[in-house]
Amino acid sequence: MAEQENRIELDGINWRSAMPVLRLFSAFRMAIQPGRLLLSLMLVLLLYLGGVAMDFAWGPNVYPKEVQAYAQKDAPGFDAWLATMRSQDDAIDATSSLIEKDYIFNTLLDQQVGAFERLVVSATSLNFGLSDLASGRGADSGGVIGAIASMVIRIPGWLYATHPGFMVVYLLYTFALTSLIGGAICRVAAVDACRGEHISAFAGLRFGLDYWVQIMIAPLIPLGIVVVIRLALAVSGWVLFNFPGTDVVGAILFGLMLLAGFIAAMLLIGFAFGVNLLIPAIAIEATDAFDVVSRAFNYVVGRPWRYLFYTAVMIVYGAVTYMLIGLVVFSTIWITKNSLSAGAVSEVVEGTTRLDAIMPDPMWGKLLPNADWDNLDGLGTVAAALVMVWLKLLIAVLPAFAVSYYFNAQTWVYLLLRRSADLVEFDEVYLEPDPDDDAAVQDKVEPFGGAGASGGGDVKPAQASEPTESTES
Repeated sequence: MAEQENRIELDGINWRSAMPVLRLFSAFRMAIQPGRLLLSLMLVLLLYLGGVAMDFAWGPNVYPKEVQAYAQKDAPGFDAWLATMRSQDDAIDATSSLIEKDYIFNTLLDQQVGAFERLVVSATSLNFGLSDLASGRGADSGGVIGAIASMVIRIPGWLYATHPGFMVVYLLYTFALTSLIGGAICRVAAVDACRGEHISAFAGLRFGLDYWVQIMIAPLIPLGIVVVIRLALAVSGWVLFNFPGTDVVGAILFGLMLLAGFIAAMLLIGFAFGVNLLIPAIAIEATDAFDVVSRAFNYVVGRPWRYLFYTAVMIVYGAVTYMLIGLVVFSTIWITKNSLSAGAVSEVVEGTTRLDAIMPDPMWGKLLPNADWDNLDGLGTVAAALVMVWLKLLIAVLPAFAVSYYFNAQTWVYLLLRRSADLVEFDEVYLEPDPDDDAAVQDKVEPFGGAGASGGGDVKPAQASEPTESTES
């Protein structure tokens, strides 16, 4: 008699447990939560208004096609091009034409938006630009890598080369705001991701204020060490390679100098890849800046392939969802305009209604149309300006979503890397003690031990998961 086969009936698979990377896909749901979206919108508006105010203070200073000239020419060539433009500008009284210069922030915004749109298009088509990078094109690479290189290297490089004062002021302003509001968004996201609980945007801002200094210090630690190493090498170069005989000593000690350069290079690489994890680390662990720098560096170096894979998934999924939100915004504007046009028939000129002059039809890729100011009277101009304000607020939802998604997704990337490297479960997150909790009160009364020394039962301190050294990828 044949043995009876053993059969296993499978009721279902918990895919989020079997494939933890799927948790990244919850970043979209988390990003569109009203509280986080409101915080992101506040950050976007404050950055925009700050840039506009600085444009007003600095005035128009950017020559036509200045950024393109910076990208296409080497440093001496760009300096010569800039000198030519300035000489033409100085001789403007002797000519009948004027060089129309643009504002710095307006140019910066246009360039960054264009690079971000290239990033979205490249990510949705799965064009990462790896072949260009491997061929040695570097910042000139296409695809996702080229777009990111433009956003973080080329465009800031142009700003530093031509308008360093503007860059320093706006960078400090952006750094301070992003540290505060980004910390708030990550805190709300951390509690949601780890415990499934929703805390208010106000509670997130309170956490951001409490840890504001630590958030701002964290990225400065590796950069500060690199600066110290560079200064030490510069002094060594002056002492050992400027005088006869000392260069022999410098050659003997050159191995130590290479070691210092290696440490600086590793710190910069770790910073470039791990800086995105610093704010989520503080939001989850509620610890100091030195600890989160150690964690971020350890996770990136110890799990490089996981980190790159999670980042690639995050970028592609974010690009797809960004286009979805863009479709919603475009449809909202188009349906509103199309419905209003059915009843607005009064014409300002033949073939152009008053509504068309105030608000032309939107186009995909150009959500904010330009009003026909020339054919509008005084009240029509006021109406068009007010309509533009409402449209800009609606369109601001797009960058607000991008900001919210970035911080929510990076929170999940940190949790995934922490679980892989330190075997810490996803629900481990620091929770502030409830002041009404008897255990928390007892903790304050008995700080040196006893039953109250462990705090509230639902409090998971940041020190519960110490990073471990690992090179497994």
